[in-house]
Amino acid sequence: MSQNTSILSKNDITEDEKKIYNAFLIASKRAKNKPFRLRNNFTDLSDEIYISLKKLGVFFNTNQAISCNDYFWAPYEVYSKEEYFDLSFYNTRKAIIAYTQYMRKRETFDPDSESCVEGCKAALKNIYSFCLMHAITLNDYKNSPNPIPPFLVQLKEHTINFYVLHGLDIERKVKQIEPELLDFYTKDFYNLFYQTRTKFLTSNRLKTVVRDGLKIIEKKLLTFKQNNP
Repeated sequence: MSQNTSILSKNDITEDEKKIYNAFLIASKRAKNKPFRLRNNFTDLSDEIYISLKKLGVFFNTNQAISCNDYFWAPYEVYSKEEYFDLSFYNTRKAIIAYTQYMRKRETFDPDSESCVEGCKAALKNIYSFCLMHAITLNDYKNSPNPIPPFLVQLKEHTINFYVLHGLDIERKVKQIEPELLDFYTKDFYNLFYQTRTKFLTSNRLKTVVRDGLKIIEKKLLTFKQNNP
């Protein structure tokens, strides 16, 4: 159906959906090293794009831990930068697989690369937000009595990474958890754990960034807890 004969109203695109579309646009242009201009007019979308965008709006709202920037970039890293992945592609199982594989690949990035350092800074913020929300310290966070500690859930959601866990010195706690449970939340957990531990310990920059960041977080959390008994 052409735009001229469309029976769908395009006036209900939300601000979040506009951001989703522009994140898609940026990824597709970046893959081809082309300049881009953010879209402002959303009233002339084709029906196909409109429907795909609405589905993605629901998807990201349901899976808030997923970064749309990472999600749209993933297939270019996993499959090919020579391809073009249209918006409808991102509503497929293949797109989800690409995202999962890309996020696993990121776990073993060069620890001192800028992307890895920035990723760890974001992970530190996520841990701080979690601890603040539940009014707990970092020690409470890593030694949670729950059968499923919060760091396992956050690993599965890709809101934290192994490098940050190494900064927390969490190996003793990890050894108390059933290997099957570890692999359920993160496939090949021990392989990734020890691979990234070596990289973390031999890093020049990341090790300091993570450890200094955790010291700042712990100080803030302790202050918060003292002021909010």
